[in-house]
Amino acid sequence: MTTEWGYQTARQLLQSMKSGKLSSRQLVDSFIQRIETYNPQLNAVVATDFSAARKRADEADAARAAGESWGPLHGLPMTVKDTYEVVGMPCVAGAASLRDHLPRQQAVAVARLQEAGAIICGKTNVPVFASDLQSFNKVYGTTNNPWNTRYTPGGSSGGAAAALAAGLTPLELGSDIGGSIRTPAHFCGVYGHKTSHGIISLRGHIPGPPGTVSESDMAVAGPMARSADDLQLLLNVVAGPSPLMAPGWQLKLPAARHRKLQDFKVLMWLEDPLCPVAGELLALYAKVQAALEQAGVSVTRGAPLGMELKDFYPTYLNLLGSVLGASQKKYQRRAMALAAPLFEKVGKRLDLPRLFEHFLEGVGQSHVDWMRHNEKRYRLREKFKAVFDQYDVILMPVTMSTAFQHLQEQEIIMRKLPVDGRKRSYPDLFMWIAPATLMGLPATSAPVGVTADGLPANIQILGAPFEDKTTIKFAALLEQLGFGFQRPPGY
Repeated sequence: MTTEWGYQTARQLLQSMKSGKLSSRQLVDSFIQRIETYNPQLNAVVATDFSAARKRADEADAARAAGESWGPLHGLPMTVKDTYEVVGMPCVAGAASLRDHLPRQQAVAVARLQEAGAIICGKTNVPVFASDLQSFNKVYGTTNNPWNTRYTPGGSSGGAAAALAAGLTPLELGSDIGGSIRTPAHFCGVYGHKTSHGIISLRGHIPGPPGTVSESDMAVAGPMARSADDLQLLLNVVAGPSPLMAPGWQLKLPAARHRKLQDFKVLMWLEDPLCPVAGELLALYAKVQAALEQAGVSVTRGAPLGMELKDFYPTYLNLLGSVLGASQKKYQRRAMALAAPLFEKVGKRLDLPRLFEHFLEGVGQSHVDWMRHNEKRYRLREKFKAVFDQYDVILMPVTMSTAFQHLQEQEIIMRKLPVDGRKRSYPDLFMWIAPATLMGLPATSAPVGVTADGLPANIQILGAPFEDKTTIKFAALLEQLGFGFQRPPGY
């Protein structure tokens, strides 16, 4: 079997096609072969249109031979998360009610990929309506982690991260509101970038319901890859004003703050009383700090402006509840709002997730209350921006642990995860991703090593508003220090 292309970067593959060493048809056939070989044990790729992909690859090769260029992704095959509508393949979003949904037009971000020359050959698995940090559903089943198939690859872009780690695709398009890019990237050891809010249109993404034309609060689209440079490549293609803003607006992201690693000033925020992090992760992060300091980087340990996760997490939960509550019936929203005070009173005694009453409040709150929390969000953002007057990036955990064994039996709020010998609430997984999502900031999830248990781990690189290029550049510079993607054994 031809495998030499499975783990090359998108940039390398594009260069090989441009130089004539490789054809698009050869590349498409190679990735199809890898999918057919490895996907049965992973269940990462859940819908395909191989015949259309082969036909499009032949057209790409003919166009290249004629001296035509389709764009920066000319003839490159890739997969996208099964929350994006792609004509020719179902868009199920993990929901049985959408089992037969066949889109009639492309999602905006997918259209931009295709206009740049990409060939979408498959869709990757997600949880039901992208609403979990594991990827399983009744339509397509469970996706497994290439590092250990007894473990989850995360969610909701779990199929995407697993496919990248297993060499089934060179690029992926994910989405993130609850860590759904950053956490699967962390669990599978690949790169994922949660973009600044609003720089990539989510029209044609499910949820919301098919046909939604508005853009969602807090949710973002973002690139996933096996190198930081490929993140930037894909971001350059899909970023731009939404149909709601065009043609009156243009997007011009600031250049990266620095080109050299030693010019960066770094704050490492690794500890917080609300969400302690596993010792094995702290050990890896200590190696990152040591490598940075040895390279001449200014590194400070501590919390930004003396703030803690508790300053962000309740407001994040409240606004998340408002977003997710839109799909609930009126009586359900009222019931959750009424349950919030009770949850607050008995939650600690029953060992329920901390501060989760704020989510329940958000589901059932009035628009007036939402506006008050929205104002609080932007006041936090304005205060937090001052951190980036002193530091260029903040390094943070993605979650409190590495990937865990499949855990599907209970409702999310009742699940428990073992971390350093203690049982922790499953929703604690949302705590470290909350600040970036709440404030709409860019955050790159970058691999930094493998634990003694043989599981990969990432660090979260947080940047100032719209400084996506800075966080991605820092991830690329970490690669040069030896922190980067590692191939899972057996692939």
